[in-house]
Amino acid sequence: MLRPLLGCAFAVVLATPALAASSFQNTCSQIQFAYSGNNATISAVCLRENGTANPTSLTLQGISNQNGTLVQGGGASTFQQSCGNILVNVNGSNVTLTAYCRTTSGSSNPTSLPLNNISNNNGTLTQ
Repeated sequence: MLRPLLGCAFAVVLATPALAASSFQNTCSQIQFAYSGNNATISAVCLRENGTANPTSLTLQGISNQNGTLVQGGGASTFQQSCGNILVNVNGSNVTLTAYCRTTSGSSNPTSLPLNNISNNNGTLTQ
């Protein structure tokens, strides 16, 4: 016979994988936002394992402007079509993309988005 459990509470926690902080800023310099054709990229000069410098870039994926706010999603990035004054800011372990993005009313909104999971793989930016 099955008896109901009384006085017991069960909690289900749905876990999503945490995004790791970027680490490339520890071994890269001259970090900046750039365009490669119509693509939004981060460019930098990163150290290889042997200590030599390598100019590299990484195409940013899935970032869009949602009514004046930078949002991470999927697909190609489109934010650069409606945002200006785009910068990559490095503050210790925090790397953020900042911009002024147009809202649906036509005004500009200052916004930022953490750039996570970017690393230096032997002189090449990877995500």
